[in-house]
Amino acid sequence: MQVVVAGGDRHAALAVGEEGTTLSYYASASEINKYWHSVFPKTSIPSAVLDRFNAPSGNQMKDEEKQHYWSAYSDQLSKENTKILHNWAHRVASEKLLFPENVFTVGAKINLYIDQAAGLHAPWLHPDIGDSIAMSTNNFTYIATTFAPVSASMARDMWSTLSSCEHPRELSSEQKACAASVGSMHEFVVSALGTGNLHALSTSLDVPEEGIRSPSYMYKVAAVRAVSAHGDKAATNIVTCHSMSFPFSLFYCHTVNPTRIYEVTLQREEDGVVIASPRTPAVVRRALAVCHVNTSGFDPTLMYWVKLGARPGEASVCHFLTRGDVLWAPTSAS
Repeated sequence: MQVVVAGGDRHAALAVGEEGTTLSYYASASEINKYWHSVFPKTSIPSAVLDRFNAPSGNQMKDEEKQHYWSAYSDQLSKENTKILHNWAHRVASEKLLFPENVFTVGAKINLYIDQAAGLHAPWLHPDIGDSIAMSTNNFTYIATTFAPVSASMARDMWSTLSSCEHPRELSSEQKACAASVGSMHEFVVSALGTGNLHALSTSLDVPEEGIRSPSYMYKVAAVRAVSAHGDKAATNIVTCHSMSFPFSLFYCHTVNPTRIYEVTLQREEDGVVIASPRTPAVVRRALAVCHVNTSGFDPTLMYWVKLGARPGEASVCHFLTRGDVLWAPTSAS
């Protein structure tokens, strides 16, 4: 497939297929809906997928300027970022984002931290386009110039994401892939879980896109529901697809199994009274959390273990999912 840009405008970006047909870079809502309902006829599309139908912005840089700028910038990045922290444990290593499993008990109190959703409104690529782009640092300049203008902060995020996409897994049991289309995400999940009978979940719209950070206030766990295929609080195999900061929709999908899944409702409190705040909602319904049960291969230097007074393998590691993440589980785990 040959990708061309007509008129230097992203709205006019077209790809020439093998048979001479042309395709828009970006998938339409009707295309995504049609594909989704063909593979999941009884399952609604999660909000993390639906949020991605906004139109891309125009391209305002000349091709020559883009090529020169991003070639220079990618050289700089490759020298300065020789060590990128790759696996999920490093990306959420802050002790504020990691929780012991016993907090998911009605009445428990917690300083709630849910990370900001990355790339939540980045548009979906057409499947043929997304599947044709190699997600590697060697392809950084091509991606940055094709989908410019891209800010410097976005460029740094892109480089880190591409490093994670190409780096070998760090946990022996981990499977991973970077998916740039709903189809490629679905295909990886089917392969990783060994079944096409799947249920897709995303966290509640009560969780703001910018996440929740409550260092000065406590949240009380008002309700907990264990999501499991094998009975109450039984561990299961899942795939978590993390939304990444990128010019188009890109998910870092991986398995760290076995895992327990919880849907948690929380109430913000001050002296026992539920309160509201512009930055922290009074009530958070159905926040998704995952607890990784087998932690024997996890990084022993995480401050989480010091805080817990335990070592890898002696306790679960739990964290909430952002508004942009998608959790996949076998259909019976619902």
